[in-house]
Amino acid sequence: MSQTERVFDILYQLSRDGGSIKLKDIAERYEVSERQAARDIEYVRYMIMPSPDMIVFDRKIMAYCMKPGSDTLSGWRESMLVSFAVMGTMTDKLAGKNEIDNSLPLSMRKILSHIDYRTPVRSYGDEERFLSPIFEAFDKNRLLIIDYRKTAESKAERREVDPLRLVNYQGFWYLLAFDRRRKGIRTFRLSRAEKVLVSFSEALPHDEGEVDAILDSSYGIFLGKSEENPAWYTMRFTGEAALRVSSEIWHDEQKGRWKGNVYELSIPAASPVELKAKLLSFGDEAYPVSPESFVQDYWQTIERMSARN
Repeated sequence: MSQTERVFDILYQLSRDGGSIKLKDIAERYEVSERQAARDIEYVRYMIMPSPDMIVFDRKIMAYCMKPGSDTLSGWRESMLVSFAVMGTMTDKLAGKNEIDNSLPLSMRKILSHIDYRTPVRSYGDEERFLSPIFEAFDKNRLLIIDYRKTAESKAERREVDPLRLVNYQGFWYLLAFDRRRKGIRTFRLSRAEKVLVSFSEALPHDEGEVDAILDSSYGIFLGKSEENPAWYTMRFTGEAALRVSSEIWHDEQKGRWKGNVYELSIPAASPVELKAKLLSFGDEAYPVSPESFVQDYWQTIERMSARN
């Protein structure tokens, strides 16, 4: 194991709330001597930290930890994990990507396996304060307790869920989880959460293949489990919208073609909700073609919007 991996692991452990790390743990985990582990910690103290005295040795627990009152690593773990998740959306040929992936400690790689970036857009909203407990739940395989509002106006309800995936779509964070009470997979938009706590109870195992299938069969974020043969939606774009959409990937199985100066795009989706919102964002340079129910709903929405003006 490389020193880079050990250094990442040391920073990762110290960045956790009340985090500490012992020489013995590093030595056993990476099969190195305690003397080498001590050199790794000294490297972090003198070469990475702003000041070496920010990492101290606590004789009560016989472990290294951050000096009381120091918040140098506050948010470091969350920022690093989010950054690596964004990197995961890039091509595998990105210079040094594989080397960096292999340098991450197993605990970080475990959490990253649960983060799904649908678009490489970083969000800086208040919802990111909930990333830490969610990462901890992934790391320790724990149940999450969420005080959640179904709508912006509704009262928060307590939900006990098994966390499955953390999805970032268009800059917003969504937690895909199994709701114990409702006995089904649900999506929780973190901006509607009032509190996220890590339970002492262990999360139940779920079929990872099913979770992946749910995400892959929907457009954008999870919109509800789709049927085995999801509906196909066809849209047409003109002008600047046509040029833009022709270079974008909305779905791995999408079908696109040019018809003169018009670009036609067809994709499978579990629900047309987001597709309608996407089309509306293009103004008069986009419109739906099929299925008929989608077309009617779209133009009825236009009429309602016009009636309000």
